[in-house]
Amino acid sequence: MRAAVVALALSAMLAAGCASNAPATEGEEQNALIAGNFAAADRLLSDSVRRELLVSGKRVLVASWVDVNQLNRSSVFGKMMAEQLASRLVQQGVPVVEVKLRSSLFMSERGGEMLLSREVKEVSQSHNADAVVVGTYADTGPTGIYVTLKMVRASDAMVMSASNFVIPRKLVSNVISR
Repeated sequence: MRAAVVALALSAMLAAGCASNAPATEGEEQNALIAGNFAAADRLLSDSVRRELLVSGKRVLVASWVDVNQLNRSSVFGKMMAEQLASRLVQQGVPVVEVKLRSSLFMSERGGEMLLSREVKEVSQSHNADAVVVGTYADTGPTGIYVTLKMVRASDAMVMSASNFVIPRKLVSNVISR
């Protein structure tokens, strides 16, 4: 009985955590990859992060997700997922800086808009961003793609929130290695 109560409480907490203020557009809620990415973005926007970002209108920069084994490498997958996450943050009312319109952030063909921890403060200042979302992924082959996302305050590099999840390989097999 106790296990059932705990399971019910956990289910309610997870459902509340995935609730959103902005509706997904047609097709988004039907795509498992986009829906999972949107849920991760929603988890990054904890109550304290919402207060810090939304109340004062602070701006966020979203970097391409990078391979955890090669932090200087991204892929179509890393770029695409960062774009989806940025879209969700905008839907939630977060001001997101579009770095592709700026020439001052180095972008390579294979790397996307990547940020290493030592660069967070410098790049965020040059783009007038108060926080940066960084993501890493690990391709574990048939098991799936393990993802870690962090919302990092630019002024002191403190992690404001984080989210971890696994993406089934079948959803991304054609874009993960490119």
